[in-house]
Amino acid sequence: MSLLRTNTLHIELAPDQVNLVHTERRLTLRGMRTRVSNEWLAAEATGEDSAPWRGAVQALETALPAYTGRPAHARVILSSRLVRYVLVPWSDALGDAEEEAAFARHCFERTYGEVAAQWDLRVSDERDGVPKLASAVDAALPVALREVFAAAGVLLDSVQPNLMTVYNDYRHRLQGRHAWLALLEPGGLCLALLHQGRWARIRSMRIGPGWRVELALILERETYLEEPEAAARDVFLWACGLDDVKLPESDRWQFHLLAPKWRHGAAPVDAGRVLMAEA
Repeated sequence: MSLLRTNTLHIELAPDQVNLVHTERRLTLRGMRTRVSNEWLAAEATGEDSAPWRGAVQALETALPAYTGRPAHARVILSSRLVRYVLVPWSDALGDAEEEAAFARHCFERTYGEVAAQWDLRVSDERDGVPKLASAVDAALPVALREVFAAAGVLLDSVQPNLMTVYNDYRHRLQGRHAWLALLEPGGLCLALLHQGRWARIRSMRIGPGWRVELALILERETYLEEPEAAARDVFLWACGLDDVKLPESDRWQFHLLAPKWRHGAAPVDAGRVLMAEA
């Protein structure tokens, strides 16, 4: 990799759209310059029998050759609508990584049924004695992504659930917190409860355009499952693909907006338009 020029490509993959953020940093006579291009693509529906990610991967396949040879690092961040989660309880009876993986799959099958046997699973690396967050995707999705990147000649570094990306980006703010982490996107909400910065509960659900009112009601409902004296008040909100992200006004909840660190701008009305900025 040249020390004078670096490129990164972040791709946010959702069932109905793809967001490609290409960042180029180069050293000039006036110092380091950064150029960001942000391209939104609409994903076409591929039929009721197709996987929900199929249209988005096809849109990515069409767009990716334009970046051949340009990005030095590329990663795909999966929408919460493409990922399933469970909290895996800690167990002293598990002896090694293979047993932990088998137990995580058991937890998924108990929650989601036999279909979970076909999913690709990942388990977070937590210290001993606390629950671990496990994520799962259709096993065919990572395979399809690797094939698309290989065909375009673009090196794929990683595929990550959006929840883990946001948590890792803001770990310093969430560490030790007793708070809610809410990931909002059009039509979907992923809501996690943190106790002292550790995973305590995870929910994924549909949410409508009136999310400011609906989110408060959801938080009220989830709070009933907690001990009243331990109820979390802080809500860290990460929003994607929404034109207006004005925080709800509430006396009960303290909302904090998390600005995405790698995205540039919100989804344009005419998806597919390229927005650029240089600094």
